[in-house]
Amino acid sequence: MEGQPLLLQVIFSICAGAFVVNFAVILWVIMRVLGETGCLVDRPEDEGLSWGERQARKHSRFERYHVAEEFRSLRKAATIAWTGAALSFASLAVLVCCLAGERLIRFEPHASSQRQQSI
Repeated sequence: MEGQPLLLQVIFSICAGAFVVNFAVILWVIMRVLGETGCLVDRPEDEGLSWGERQARKHSRFERYHVAEEFRSLRKAATIAWTGAALSFASLAVLVCCLAGERLIRFEPHASSQRQQSI
C-alpha cells in the first residue's frame, strides 16, 4: 500500500475493519444460537435413543432458530452481519483488483512478445 493515495488507504482500512467486525458478529450469533437452542448437548430425555434419533432431535431443536419469535433479533443480526461481510469482502476484492489492474496497465506487453519472437 506504499505509494497509494491516502484516500485508498482509508477506504481499504474501513473495508477491512468492517469485514472483521461483521465476521466477529457472525461468530457471536452462531455461538449464541447454538447455546440457546441446546442443539450441541444431549439432554437427559435423549438417553437410550439411537444415535440417529439423538441427532434428529438436536436438529429439530436447532430448527427452532428459524421459526421462533424469540430468535427474531438474532436472525436480523445474522442477516445484517452476513450481508455486511459479503459487501465489505466484495469491496476489498474490487479495490485489490483495481489496484492490481492499475499495475497491469503499466505492464509493457511488448517486452514479452519480443522475447517470444526471438525464440
